[in-house]
Amino acid sequence: MKIILPLLLSIILLGGCQIDKNIEPTVCNSQQYLLSLPKDIPSYRNLMAKFSQEGGENPLNTVEFVSKCIDKSSFKTLAEQSAKEILPQSHKTSGRVTHFKIRKNVAYVELAAHKNGWPGVSASLSAINPIIIRNLFLNSKVEDVVVGKIGN
Repeated sequence: MKIILPLLLSIILLGGCQIDKNIEPTVCNSQQYLLSLPKDIPSYRNLMAKFSQEGGENPLNTVEFVSKCIDKSSFKTLAEQSAKEILPQSHKTSGRVTHFKIRKNVAYVELAAHKNGWPGVSASLSAINPIIIRNLFLNSKVEDVVVGKIGN
């Protein structure tokens, strides 16, 4: 499992993840973050699960995103909200951020799902990780985002 998640993320990112593509133009004030999500989340989850298991064309290249302004809090909270918006209702608690840090312009994010998985967790993470990355890139000055298990 430890090897699969970083490999999966690399495949997704190298497969053409275009962070700024298909953003609905939204301007937030200085007290807000921009939250960008797929317009059809259930369809996006299915497409990303299939892509993570079968490969092919990366759905991130064609998915339509919608944006909304949310109250500014912390980047940790933004990462958690990004994850919870993508997860199905039955697994929302797995989107809780258990570890978050920014070091040398790299954000490190660990979710409860990385520690306490379920059958199909890797497919769920394949949909969550790009959204966390997208929203952190849109709202911060980090140069890289690592989503996965951190430490023991």
